[in-house]
Amino acid sequence: MRKLFVLVVLILASTAAYLWFAPQDNSRALQTDQELLPDYVALNVTRRLYNADGYLADSVSAKRLEHFDQLGFTQFEMPVYTLYNELHQAGWQASSQSAVWFANDKVILEQQVNIISLMADGMIERIETDNLEMLFYDQLLRNDRPVRISGKGFTIQGVGLEADLTTKSFKLLQHQQTVYRNEE
Repeated sequence: MRKLFVLVVLILASTAAYLWFAPQDNSRALQTDQELLPDYVALNVTRRLYNADGYLADSVSAKRLEHFDQLGFTQFEMPVYTLYNELHQAGWQASSQSAVWFANDKVILEQQVNIISLMADGMIERIETDNLEMLFYDQLLRNDRPVRISGKGFTIQGVGLEADLTTKSFKLLQHQQTVYRNEE
């Protein structure tokens, strides 16, 4: 009986030692780490997109971009997006500290987001917020954060925005304050 007990203890001890010191398969951890590394990095990049007629439709420039193919997005530092109108003139310019561009042409702008109208006849001159979702080719903007809209003689503050830059329609989801200035 004593020999059987010693044999069982030795088998358990050797199994525990093998499991404790056995090499582990780190390929899964390595694969996860590789997904977090960008496929490529570009510095001081500019991309221009032309429509079917050969006119400039939009342009994007950034201080740095990192593309993650497996994750399906591109991350930008200091991006500047310029959208052109139907007359092929620069209509709006969006900038922020960082942005993420997804494969379905949805862009999320983050930190110090500024949308500036480049048209002299526009009522709205600037939109400021901390976070904004932009559907690039439809020129739609959305967010649910504090927003400040400035124009000729007024400033509007609120929370949440839905905007269509092509039709120039803007909807503030929750109005907080409007200040009118008498500019002569």
